[in-house]
Amino acid sequence: MAKTPLIAIVQFPGLNTEYETRRMINECGMTAEFLRWNDDPKKIAKYDGFVFPGGFSYEDRGRAGLVSALDPVMEYFKKETEKGKPLLGICNGAQMVVETGMVPGANGYPLAMALAHNKRIKNGLVLGTGYYNDWVYMKHVAPKGRTAFTSHIGEGEILYLPVAHGEGRFTTVIPDLIDQLIGNSQTVFRYCDRDGKFSHEFPVNPNGAMYNLAAVCNVNGNVMSTMPHHERSKIGPKFFESMRDYILGAERPSIKTKKLVVKEPDPMPSGEYKPASDSIQFFVELIITDNEAETIESTIAHHGFENVHLSRYTHFEISCKGKPDVKKLGKQLVQSGVLLNTNKESVAMKDGKNLLQYDKGRGDFSPMSMPEMTGVMLLVREKQDFVGMSKTNTLRDRLHMDDVNEVKSGVVWHISFDTKNQKEQERLFKKLMELHVFHNPHSQDAFLI
Repeated sequence: MAKTPLIAIVQFPGLNTEYETRRMINECGMTAEFLRWNDDPKKIAKYDGFVFPGGFSYEDRGRAGLVSALDPVMEYFKKETEKGKPLLGICNGAQMVVETGMVPGANGYPLAMALAHNKRIKNGLVLGTGYYNDWVYMKHVAPKGRTAFTSHIGEGEILYLPVAHGEGRFTTVIPDLIDQLIGNSQTVFRYCDRDGKFSHEFPVNPNGAMYNLAAVCNVNGNVMSTMPHHERSKIGPKFFESMRDYILGAERPSIKTKKLVVKEPDPMPSGEYKPASDSIQFFVELIITDNEAETIESTIAHHGFENVHLSRYTHFEISCKGKPDVKKLGKQLVQSGVLLNTNKESVAMKDGKNLLQYDKGRGDFSPMSMPEMTGVMLLVREKQDFVGMSKTNTLRDRLHMDDVNEVKSGVVWHISFDTKNQKEQERLFKKLMELHVFHNPHSQDAFLI
């Protein structure tokens, strides 16, 4: 009698679909156990397969899936999947799998893709961005059994299941990567309509993903990143029964694949930030505990950067029409509540070389001396700045602030080092950027300030 496969549902802080996942795994003839991320990693080897479930690990700090993906425990999962063990990443788990490079799984696990912020497109216009929750159709476009999770799903079969995410848009800046994935049948599922027809427009494509991608596997087919929630749908058993049969040795079709050729984008900043000549800048800082900065600092410490310290600012570049009264416009922007909440945030405004600090008690800006900033100031922006677009529309259309031409948003990281040795600082900064902790170059740009 064949043994019952033992599956680990890996619990990172903030995940919330582990119980639905456990119930379905158990119903499909396997035994599921919860494995906490900080448990003894030697336990990982005893499992026959793994699921990274959905939720909001570490509150999506940095970007969705980032902190979990950078946990040193991921090296153990990589080693187990290299033995052929299956690993399914669902929603937030899918984001982790992409951030680790396990999908699409080129040699050395380079960061080859991003799961970027949703973009709902209709007739060429962006109807909306951010979190989206609904039921969608997706078509199985790979051969039956191409992955460890699809032997019970026919090629061309259309499935109906829910999505619930804010960052689910598969994207890459590697020019021919999608063609390589198509050639290898790694584009396992694509969003479609109820008849199986593809359209890049919303609601068929719920997040603007390239090639309507809903799920992508690695070259060997034993690791899959999928944004829709199988564990919440009636068709979920097909995935987990396939996983069971794969572990028990079911035959798989012979699929000819080629080694992925991936040139990872340069992780270093693309240049120096140069604001528009007609703009002012807001540097918004939390006056309460910045959990995101503390979490990212703790994350990099696990990678040997104990002597690197971080602080974080929300950055807005506001380009203006004509030559408005800068202090007056700055006050209007602050008091609108659109760019910051003065109950928990402070703001400094930069106009050319002039720096001013907002005094909430006085309700006005006052000149301030330029603080001495050692280390590196790094500005990160989304390639498609939906937040900036939204802020622009709110200020101009709803509040009728006609002096505002455009708002661009981003995050400024102040990276400081204990050492004063310039060459050592440069070395540490380069190694930090290679971690991709501050930005994913497939969906974001970075500049030095």
